[in-house]
Amino acid sequence: MPDGDIVHSRLRRLYQKPYKWLCEGTATSDECARAVLEKLKQDIKAKGDLPIVLAQAMAASVARIISDPEEARESDFAKLSVEFDNLVRQADGSPYIKELILRAGKGYLNDLRNGREVDVTRTSEAIWRRYAHEVYESEFKERIPLTSEHHAGVTQEILEKRIEAMQPSVDSGIQKFAQNAIRNQSVAKLSMPRRSSRKAIDLDEDLLAG
Repeated sequence: MPDGDIVHSRLRRLYQKPYKWLCEGTATSDECARAVLEKLKQDIKAKGDLPIVLAQAMAASVARIISDPEEARESDFAKLSVEFDNLVRQADGSPYIKELILRAGKGYLNDLRNGREVDVTRTSEAIWRRYAHEVYESEFKERIPLTSEHHAGVTQEILEKRIEAMQPSVDSGIQKFAQNAIRNQSVAKLSMPRRSSRKAIDLDEDLLAG
């Protein structure tokens, strides 16, 4: 079946290939994760640099208002929430993309307020990483159940297990994207994580055995 064929009407053409791989079950979890990350990278690059600008502006607001998260007051978080709303509203860009980065920023704030573990030393990277997760969730993961019948007759339960199995690799790839994006101030040169070296190890073992 050609890559361009649509096998899930609620997924964009960009994400048909990784969805098919997950359904067919012949690729490994790492291979499926890599296929998703390749398409997610394209999607994020197409969405542009505005989320980087906004993540950095949100991080600057957090640094200005909260010097010590353990001593922050509820009023500080309320003020930051309003600031985030204003930053996003005043930005020039797609409402959908602005909504994704706002969700990311509010999620970071919520975890900070509730004492959950967040990266307080690289705030802009942490917020942008959440934005990339929002893109992954909204464009791919959350759309997969939105069909009455899956490709290759696979059940939703099996698909969920396969998605769960590749999640650590997806998370690791998104973390690398975030490091690239903030360091380069651009999504133009996002790099993929390295491929598994298991094949090279097997080759070495064969040579030793010979």
